[in-house]
Amino acid sequence: MSSLLGFYGLSLLDALNPSALAVTLFLLLRGGPFRTRVLTYVGAIFTTYLLLGVLIYFGLDGFLRIADSAVAERVGYALAALGGSAMLLYALFPPESAKRGPRLPKIPEHLPLGVVFGVGVTITIAEFSTALPYLGALGILRGFTSDALVALPLLASYVAIFVLPPLLLMVGFGRFEGALRPRMRRWLDKRAEKKDDTWLWLLGIVGFVLASRGVKYYLGVFGLG
Repeated sequence: MSSLLGFYGLSLLDALNPSALAVTLFLLLRGGPFRTRVLTYVGAIFTTYLLLGVLIYFGLDGFLRIADSAVAERVGYALAALGGSAMLLYALFPPESAKRGPRLPKIPEHLPLGVVFGVGVTITIAEFSTALPYLGALGILRGFTSDALVALPLLASYVAIFVLPPLLLMVGFGRFEGALRPRMRRWLDKRAEKKDDTWLWLLGIVGFVLASRGVKYYLGVFGLG
């Protein structure tokens, strides 16, 4: 019983996923049939997360060990150095159009569901290496049972809890859409008209951190650090 408490405790922690909420909010504010879009996005997260969990549970995680190889490590730090440098340079020397801050891109109300599903799959895979609560829960599950008929429903319930916040956000937005949408629209319009370079500062800081880590790593590789 204590194992299951730890298992579901990690699911609640894992459910605090800012990127999922941000994308859900983005889909809600585009107008049109937002419920279909959000359900498609959540379905993509659920399917991908569950599939990755099943692969790891059944011992097919050898493919993931490639991330621990020296080649993958060096490629990762090279990308960090290059990408961070680009972000830092963009923050220091931004084009005039960027100084007003980021805006939501203009996309059609009837966004293709295939695109929405693809976004969900891509983000879930990209963020999976940081899904420490999920990996911990899989370890607990492996120790709790080796019976697939028991493990699969437990794993599905974990992932259901993981995707619950975007669904609750969708339900709440649908309930109070009339009051929320105009306010959010006014806030976005105000942000679009206001000159604000705060995001450039944040971009520059993140870029500096990434670039410095990449450079420091390669200084060590070449014996210069």
